[in-house]
Amino acid sequence: MKSLKTLLLAGLSLMAFTTVYAQEEEEVETDLTTLQFVDANGNVVADGSTLIINPTDVEDAPEVEIKSGLYVKNTTEEPVYASAYVNIKSMDNGRLQCCFPGSCYAKMEVGDFTTKPEIPVAAGKTRSFEAEWFPEGYGSCTTDFQIKIFEEKFAPTKVLKANGPKVTVTFIYSDPASINGVSNDGAKPVAFYNANGQQINNLQKGLNFIKYSNGKTVKTVIK
Repeated sequence: MKSLKTLLLAGLSLMAFTTVYAQEEEEVETDLTTLQFVDANGNVVADGSTLIINPTDVEDAPEVEIKSGLYVKNTTEEPVYASAYVNIKSMDNGRLQCCFPGSCYAKMEVGDFTTKPEIPVAAGKTRSFEAEWFPEGYGSCTTDFQIKIFEEKFAPTKVLKANGPKVTVTFIYSDPASINGVSNDGAKPVAFYNANGQQINNLQKGLNFIKYSNGKTVKTVIK
């Protein structure tokens, strides 16, 4: 039987290792310039941005797919290894999938996951972020996406080097027929309200009111 002293030493060693690991995680630098989120036109999506994706022409075959519209640009002259940290904050139904930079990961409930830094983003190139929500009914999904930057040490080992930019995306899948034929001329939703007029973070089941950037407010029913 191990002595009490031996067990205490082992426990202290484990605590020391845990403390060092935690400090290393806390000391990871922030890098918002090496890799950047951009849109399809190459415009930078700034760190901390919130995007609301509410398409009006969603195709439903073979299944509904709502894309984030995000891309990742390497601003340097060297290839950069990266992964995606995905934190699903709310999801009414369906699954959230991310395939950046290579292997695909999906989750059907609130929670988080991190993809693997298997494929580098080529020098000076832009790569699709490939994050989509596959709803199984009307509703919404709000997710944080953050780029993680790695450096390769003694291939194939890769070590986290920096935390890149982070954005929040709210995907919305609503019934076009429930908006009473109101045209919003490309305006984007800026706020959501329930049937009692209280502001809410995401669309909920039942009657909702959506306020758009052009000043119009329309109602929609989430079944």
